[in-house]
Amino acid sequence: MGCTYSDRMRGELVASLDRGENDELALQDFVQKYGPTVLAAPTATGFNRVAWVMPFLALVLGLATTIFIVTAWKGRGPGDGGGAGGAAASAGQPGLDHFRDQVRKDTEL
Repeated sequence: MGCTYSDRMRGELVASLDRGENDELALQDFVQKYGPTVLAAPTATGFNRVAWVMPFLALVLGLATTIFIVTAWKGRGPGDGGGAGGAAASAGQPGLDHFRDQVRKDTEL
């Protein structure tokens, strides 16, 4: 469709079918003459197989890595360096009572 070679290629295809060649032989002739780019989809051999599989493999590995990191972050306790625990994490620590009292005194209006 819209290719400058399409009329010539269709003529070659009709001629090969008129000679009695089967579909597979005509396809092999086209691949031999024009290369694998004439195929609608590349063959699933060698590097072509890797080219088809790699995007899906990268997606799966990325999702697995993300899930691993998120579960590792969720497994951290508030005192494990999570940083978001704030006052709730230090509420049960008696050594910090002095500092809490100092902060309360300093922030009174």
